[in-house]
Amino acid sequence: MSAKAQIVGIDGIMDWYDQHCTSPYYAVYTYLAPTKLEKHFQYTKPDQDEGRMLLENTLQAMYMQNDETLYCIKLYDTLNKKGSIDSNLDNYASVRIRAVDLPHALPIAGVERSNYKLENALARMMETQNLILSRLSDENIEEEPQTGLAGILNNPQMQTLLMAGVSKLLGIGGNQPAGMAGVDETYENEAIVILNNLMQKGVTIDHLKKLDEMGHAKLQSLLLML
Repeated sequence: MSAKAQIVGIDGIMDWYDQHCTSPYYAVYTYLAPTKLEKHFQYTKPDQDEGRMLLENTLQAMYMQNDETLYCIKLYDTLNKKGSIDSNLDNYASVRIRAVDLPHALPIAGVERSNYKLENALARMMETQNLILSRLSDENIEEEPQTGLAGILNNPQMQTLLMAGVSKLLGIGGNQPAGMAGVDETYENEAIVILNNLMQKGVTIDHLKKLDEMGHAKLQSLLLML
């Protein structure tokens, strides 16, 4: 497709719509060829506010799906005899649009960034992570009594289980902590297996200590991500 978008991004598209729209009727097309369009969706009801909301919500959905398709939106004063919009109907304004910009080329000529979508997703994940870190570093977060995961990690019986798992993983000595009264052996084994799996994935004692030291409010912020 040789045609380029005249407007990229939801804000710019909606600004153009607000400036040019004098009627509630419009249609959005995709390009089958540089001069051939196929109708993607249309609005033919008399409620202009509803039509505007449909357009904005659809653009939001395109953005969330990272839709880089080139579209064309056309505005109409009237409908055809069937109360619809067809290719023969005259429009009074049109523009080529994209909800999401195309990936930029790398410095090496002719090479494009094929993993653009992945990088875009990772960038959004980083924004979420930075928000969480900002919340955790907020000195105004009120510390509450340790409950939930923090309370479990602070429990002497759970600490013994964790130490047993660490010892088994590292092969330290032959004297493993004995099972505690009231703790089912199956549960104990499961806890050790889970701990072993976590440590093999990079979780360290320092990580567990930091969880243990967290207050309830901070810990809940992390648990929301699970």
